[in-house]
Amino acid sequence: MLHLIAQDQYDREAIKQQLDPVVLDQYLDDAVRGNRRILLKPNFVMPAPRVDASTTHPEFYLAVAELLIDRGFSVGIGESPAIGSCRAALKAHDVLDECDRLGVEVVEFKQAEEYAGIKKDRHYSRLTIAQELKSWDCLINLPKLKTHQQFTFTAASKNLYGCVVGKRKFLRHNLCANDPVRFGSMILANANRAGSALHIGDGITAMHVKGPRGGRPFPLGTMIVAQDHLAHDWLFCLLTGLDPMQTPLFRAASKQERDAARLEAESIAMDREFRVAQGFQHAPLIHISFSPWAIARSGFRTLRHSLGG
Repeated sequence: MLHLIAQDQYDREAIKQQLDPVVLDQYLDDAVRGNRRILLKPNFVMPAPRVDASTTHPEFYLAVAELLIDRGFSVGIGESPAIGSCRAALKAHDVLDECDRLGVEVVEFKQAEEYAGIKKDRHYSRLTIAQELKSWDCLINLPKLKTHQQFTFTAASKNLYGCVVGKRKFLRHNLCANDPVRFGSMILANANRAGSALHIGDGITAMHVKGPRGGRPFPLGTMIVAQDHLAHDWLFCLLTGLDPMQTPLFRAASKQERDAARLEAESIAMDREFRVAQGFQHAPLIHISFSPWAIARSGFRTLRHSLGG
């Protein structure tokens, strides 16, 4: 099941009205029936103001949180940002106190659980994911839709990479030896392990030109809702004029996975109202692996955020 929903403003009530009757009722019946504790996974690449287009917008993720709370679910927000913490990101969005009032639990991904990764790849044969996921009945993925200099784009699949604890994300970037397809295979293994029941992409204001940080806002004016992360991501590629088969993600996917994602996304793209975004600029690709300088700079920023509270 895949939906493309027009929405051009970060108006919480309007977002709730769009998601509530048509989409969430259907998905809640299919995906989370009987589950009472639901964890939301936004994109908090680092603590940033709410106007920064690199992160999932607070009015977006709190709209989803309120819809779930109104249905009697216990809700958490969890993340392992590249820099800073989940709590610091919520504070930067000026919603930490509101989360406390709503009873939304803040979950820091700190404990790593090992699992069998990719066979015949010695660097990725054993992988880890946040152990905190096991404390929740269901995961709902709330990615920010944006370009990415090291991975072409970030949407549902890549956002679940935030379920990898701490600086292990940096390490995995370097273990692929700048092989995009090898890295994409690891991203797929991680997304499948995370097992998100639902993906709701924040493309109300997307980000282009540069990413995953430092890009420019782009008024994409849409939300993508999907049960399958690859169908979600194929549709985002079509929306932004990107050939999915030129991306590391879909080059790494199996033919069966690609065909299923393509068929579902093209069923949406065939609609007469569908329009490819004009002027969306994907970032030029750079090395997947980080230089020693980039790693040192990230460590300094992490320390600075820690000392700053």
